[in-house]
Amino acid sequence: MKFNNETILLLINTMKKYGWIDLPAHGTSMFPLIKKGEICRFVSFEIDSLKRGDIILYHSSSGQLVAHRFYKELKTNDKVHYILKGDTNLHLDDPIFHEQIIGKLVMIQKKTSKLYLTDFSVTYWGWVIIKFPILTKVLRRFLTNKVLKKLSMEFPHDA
Repeated sequence: MKFNNETILLLINTMKKYGWIDLPAHGTSMFPLIKKGEICRFVSFEIDSLKRGDIILYHSSSGQLVAHRFYKELKTNDKVHYILKGDTNLHLDDPIFHEQIIGKLVMIQKKTSKLYLTDFSVTYWGWVIIKFPILTKVLRRFLTNKVLKKLSMEFPHDA
C-alpha cells in the first residue's frame, strides 16, 4: 500500500509521540507468521539493538510501508545500509537507510489471540526461515497454488 510523504510523516510522528503504532497487515510477504488483516504493533527502538531476524517497519523510496525481516547490515563508503526480506519473497529488498526505518514489530493481534515476537514459536520460526531459505520457495509455491485454486473456483471452466 502506497502512502504520500505527509502520511508517512504522520506515522513517524505518532511513533515518536506514543512510542508505538498499530497497523493492519496487507499482503502475503510475511505469511504464515503475519496474515492479511491482522493488526501489527510496532514500537520505537534503538538501531543498535537490531538483531538478525527482527521484523522492522520501513518506508520505501516509492512510499510503500513494508514490514520485513532484518538479514544484515552493510557498510559502504561510511554509509550503513540495512538488508531485509519478506519470508515468502524470493529476493532481498533493496537496501534501506536508517532514516527509512519507522519501528520494530513486537506483537501481532490474531483473530483470537496475541502473538508476541518474544514467544519461542516466533523466535524459532525466524531462525528457521533464515537458516533454511528453501522454505521461502515452498511458501511461495503454496501461496501461488492457493491463489490459483481460488481463481479456478471463481471462474470454473466450461465442460
